[in-house]
Amino acid sequence: MAKPAPPTGRGGRAQLVVTLLCVLLLLPGCAGSQQRAGTPAGAAVTNSAPTSASGTAAGTSGTFSTTDIAWLQLLIAMDDQTRSILELVPRHGGESALKTWAAEVARDNRSHLTALRELLATTGVPDTNPHEGHDMPGMVNAEELKALGHATGSQFDALLRSALREHLTHAEQLSTDLRKNGSDPTVKKLAATVKESAAAHRQRMPI
Repeated sequence: MAKPAPPTGRGGRAQLVVTLLCVLLLLPGCAGSQQRAGTPAGAAVTNSAPTSASGTAAGTSGTFSTTDIAWLQLLIAMDDQTRSILELVPRHGGESALKTWAAEVARDNRSHLTALRELLATTGVPDTNPHEGHDMPGMVNAEELKALGHATGSQFDALLRSALREHLTHAEQLSTDLRKNGSDPTVKKLAATVKESAAAHRQRMPI
């Protein structure tokens, strides 16, 4: 099978990583840190199951699968970065309607992070960030975060819309995939909540 040309720009990168994330949710493991932007879609995906504090494979007993755990870890990483962005809104934002909307997103973000971390704790997997430094859809890279930190008013609002639209879109997609491919009923229920919340916030984003 022919490999696609390396993607250019954030749009091409997003298309590539969405494909890799789909592989992640269909295989019993998590793509390693070597799976970065610019990696050809046909490249091998490391299939290493998350491990517990004792070093044994997590998700291999009970109702938690490695797909469930991978989703929890990825959503925690995404929501943590989104929390950092949302904390900038009161001081950097311009439009009052966007600030009000962002406050609602922040409230749900805090609630989801608490629920995600509580579920991850029950799996025995340490609450570390295996996606730290990754540049993928739904996660703001260092350059974008720096730009948001320096922007104010309408410039900040434009960057915020772009970042949160991407975050909400991919949170919804990943949660849809988890509902199809996950195992644990509690994780799947949380995924449904995240999906509904992301869709609702995305639709209500002030234009």
